[in-house]
Amino acid sequence: MVLLIEKLAKHCYFKLENRHHPITHPQPEELLSSSLRAFKSHVSKSIDQLASDFKVRSETLSLTWFQRCLGLLPLINEAFAKLVADMDYPMSKWEVGSTEGYLSYTLSLLELLNSISSCLSHLGQARISLAHGLTLVEESTSLARKHLKGIHFQPGGFSTNFGKDLEEARVFSGKERIVHEAVKEMRSIGFWVCGVLLSGLYGDGKSYMELRNIAGGFDSSLVATLDFKISEPFMEKMSTFSEIKEVNDVVADLVAASDEVRRHYAAKELQTKLQVLEKLSDSISKEVDNLFANVMAQRSELIDGFRLHQQPHKWSVWSFIIYYVYSRSSS
Repeated sequence: MVLLIEKLAKHCYFKLENRHHPITHPQPEELLSSSLRAFKSHVSKSIDQLASDFKVRSETLSLTWFQRCLGLLPLINEAFAKLVADMDYPMSKWEVGSTEGYLSYTLSLLELLNSISSCLSHLGQARISLAHGLTLVEESTSLARKHLKGIHFQPGGFSTNFGKDLEEARVFSGKERIVHEAVKEMRSIGFWVCGVLLSGLYGDGKSYMELRNIAGGFDSSLVATLDFKISEPFMEKMSTFSEIKEVNDVVADLVAASDEVRRHYAAKELQTKLQVLEKLSDSISKEVDNLFANVMAQRSELIDGFRLHQQPHKWSVWSFIIYYVYSRSSS
């Protein structure tokens, strides 16, 4: 029901706004294209470095390496903010196409970040259970085994509406074209990063493949270099992140240990690997929380821009509904 109201409200509201939007002065096309090239170049350097450092040794990805990939999201957000500032084109001046595309992408990203947070919360609970099992090893092997279970996730699905607004046939020019192209890059990188992270947590390539399909592939985006490294065959066969797999392997060894010496060394190894995983997952959780907060702040800035530019007589019930729905999208 909320999604239906949101779509209807957005349609009506954007039509209203389109009739009363401020006129912006055109800039030379070459100058605008130069700003877009600078935006892409800045992001490409980090992507190329990540691709260069990536080594396929097995059918797993390293969570340590992937944490650096997650850093692409705040990087491209900062680059995008610089791009619109360089063009003197703040969100308050955007036309309908840019606004609709940006809100559509960021709403999808918020949903993905929520899914990631849920997975990381599950991972934290599994770690606590394993840590508790370790404290029971010396006292009761049978009782400890109830808690010594591998870390596994139940894969989820995604809305097929992700990013559809960006795929509609529209003609963009001037600053609108630059913002549209930049948002497309943000969406591709955001979907790739979230897809790989969720696939690595779930232990299969379904999330990556779904988001890759929704995005229409990554071949024409900046992330194509990384996508080539992590190919479809690799993702189809991949298991969970190597740090999680190592914990699961040690758990299996500990449960199967037939003598006290083997149990002792396996327990020590599991304790060490759990500490490494805890540090990594806590750090990633903080990054995801910060990303969510930043995206919400940017969306609020865009929505507040609409509100501030509204004259009192222009406020309609639909204007109020869309402002309310987008403001509540974090709940």
